[in-house]
Amino acid sequence: MKTIIIAIGFFLIGLLFQKEFIDVKNNQPVVPTEPVKQTVETDEFKQLPWLNLPLEYFSRKNIEWGSVINSDGEDITDWGKVALDNKSIYQSYPTLNVTISDYSSEIKPLVKKSFDTILKEYKKDEEIFSDARIRENYQTYGALAANYLPDYYIAYFDEFDVDGDGQNESIVYYNVTGAADAGSYNSDIVKNGRIIFSVKEDNASIIPADTDNGFYVEWANRDFGFPRCCAEGKMRTRFVWRDNEFVPIYEQEVRYLKIGKEEN
Repeated sequence: MKTIIIAIGFFLIGLLFQKEFIDVKNNQPVVPTEPVKQTVETDEFKQLPWLNLPLEYFSRKNIEWGSVINSDGEDITDWGKVALDNKSIYQSYPTLNVTISDYSSEIKPLVKKSFDTILKEYKKDEEIFSDARIRENYQTYGALAANYLPDYYIAYFDEFDVDGDGQNESIVYYNVTGAADAGSYNSDIVKNGRIIFSVKEDNASIIPADTDNGFYVEWANRDFGFPRCCAEGKMRTRFVWRDNEFVPIYEQEVRYLKIGKEEN
């Protein structure tokens, strides 16, 4: 009998709390609602509006693209309109429907060759651009650059742990040697003289994740516009180290913050 009374008491307390939830911040009752169903993004989110705000409130380093009204563009106030990749960007809720496809966990040894061999390969192709980029790249990155030169060059280099072993791996961000700086970049992860992961989606970059297991790949989706200029955003795919390979587990859309007066 005592057990039954205690059970009824807990039941009544549960009903009391269920009847009136409190918003602690505003000290107001919260009306229970039906769970929100996840829906496909609307065109409103796919074409986010321009915000007519002073550019001085934002940082020059976050500009992805825009229009310069003064020749140098060194200061953000030299710009008329900008698309920013900063903390205020729109990010979709992650989905398990992963669309990235051009990546590989195949292990490949780095190609080894001398600088003379690289120059001979370059001159044999009779390229029209200067060999200055090749020389500078080899001087900066040495044997690592030899894996890419002369057809490609290392545009950016980073280091962080991606497989949880406590050791930093090399992250190589490379482009076609004769391409403009805004060309299509690809990325590799290098460990102990071997490439352990490659991604060749358009403008693919590898950035640190919240843990040392895996990383994010950010890449250009043509649905967002032409990646060389004026894309609405990019895709971000989370990879983890599982069963001796890197595998994608979820993906989300990123939309740039657009500042400036919208043109009619």
